[in-house]
Amino acid sequence: MKIALLLKSKKQPKLQHFEQAVVFDVEKDKVVGVENATLESKDVKALTSWAQTKKVKEIYTPYVDEQLRLFFSKLGISLKAYDELSDDRLFRTFIFG
Repeated sequence: MKIALLLKSKKQPKLQHFEQAVVFDVEKDKVVGVENATLESKDVKALTSWAQTKKVKEIYTPYVDEQLRLFFSKLGISLKAYDELSDDRLFRTFIFG
């Protein structure tokens, strides 16, 4: 399964303004691959298209709007907030340094 962490832009913290992502390929609770990605467009449709192309099943972001969560869910992508990773040390290092 692929999990993407959207790295927030210091200029615009909302979902539409992400420029970088780290994609983890996880198998049996172990990371087997990591990829850095630059998001070419900042709109939600481009993000969903990118996630579907990369076969991302979960996206973590600091900001989750319930409408966006539902939109992504209909596409088979789970959208979650960073705080839902509070017990995961690996991912916390990317989010909080």
